[in-house]
Amino acid sequence: MGSTLTTFDALLKERYVNDVVEKLTYPDNVLLGMLEKRGDTGMVGDNMPVPIITGLPQGISGVFTASQTAKSNIVASKWNITAGDYYASIDIGDKVLMASRTNQGAFLENKVVEIDGLYEQAGENLSVYSWGNGGQAIGRIATLSTNDITLVNPIDAQNFEVGMSVVASANDGSTTTDQLRDSGDQTTVANINRSTGALTLTSAAAISGLAVGDYLFRFGDFFGDQAVVIIKGVQAFITSNDSPGTLWGVTNTTRATDIQRYSGCRIQTSDLAGKSYEERIKILFAQMLGRFKAKAPTAGFMNPEDFQVLETLMSARGIRPLEDDSTQFGYTKIDVMTTAGRVPIYCDRHCPVGNFFAFRMENWWISSMGELLHPQSGDGLSMLRKTTSTDYEFRLIGYPLLACNAPKNNGRVSLTV
Repeated sequence: MGSTLTTFDALLKERYVNDVVEKLTYPDNVLLGMLEKRGDTGMVGDNMPVPIITGLPQGISGVFTASQTAKSNIVASKWNITAGDYYASIDIGDKVLMASRTNQGAFLENKVVEIDGLYEQAGENLSVYSWGNGGQAIGRIATLSTNDITLVNPIDAQNFEVGMSVVASANDGSTTTDQLRDSGDQTTVANINRSTGALTLTSAAAISGLAVGDYLFRFGDFFGDQAVVIIKGVQAFITSNDSPGTLWGVTNTTRATDIQRYSGCRIQTSDLAGKSYEERIKILFAQMLGRFKAKAPTAGFMNPEDFQVLETLMSARGIRPLEDDSTQFGYTKIDVMTTAGRVPIYCDRHCPVGNFFAFRMENWWISSMGELLHPQSGDGLSMLRKTTSTDYEFRLIGYPLLACNAPKNNGRVSLTV
């Protein structure tokens, strides 16, 4: 029996079941894999209101009339979070389809590596942006010479691929006033040295005004004045300083009224001088449970390069990394004894290098319309006829949002000051 679009579609659906998709998407993206996935529960259209309680009733006194005079209700706001949009696609040649008509499996074998790669790349990008501030920057230029650039953080070279189209901005894209260089001029990445964080662009001159200090973005992923929302990540909720920006309908002015309640906990630089990684982590936990009145964090995250430093320090005392059997993919952890009790610390390569993050995991989740990444199949088929050729197209779509309903129970500390 000859192969048909229907039989091949059945083969695709047979392979890309939930467990295969999860194995392609989550094992190397630790936070993304650990976050609770709630689907579209609680969504109104593509919007999800997430209440934030920042203050408790204050009508309390040793004098009854005083308690009546001072009475107040809880102080609360809400994020109005909109689901983002993310797309991935790959071409499937009609000629390949016809050539495999006597062997239905041949087509799938021919395309499985490419479709697997599409899932992996899309999942990795969502992981990168889940750690970001919503601007979707993937690297910053430290030096620029003709077409050769180096990145401020060499580890950010992991976010680039040869042939990838990039655009640039003088800003990180996190606010609506940020603009692309010369209305979105783009170029491609020609070479990468991931050890040194060096990139060679096909033509840096193609991006008019490109300069040292500029941020780079995957083409089509810039927020700023383009308003491309993919996902507002961890650093939009847990900011790097005490000047949080407007987020999901809560203004920067409102967030500044009670900074830790609206933008997470941070440690003053003066408290960190001369402290080791372990000491800084413990100071963060102590202050969160003390002066910041947070509930106990349940997990910590750091970049693998920082994790290795912590592991070396801990190994000197006989404390070794373990595989966490409570997680689906057995993520590696180091248990650190803190004022919050024993807390597992995980490494995630997309966690910003030089920073440690403490999370109360029950305060975070990912929602999405449909699966986080799913084939477009509204017409019943996972392969769609292209309008401009005889070929077909396999498309992945995601409508994700990241939510945090209690920033105060989460925090971060710099490991570099």
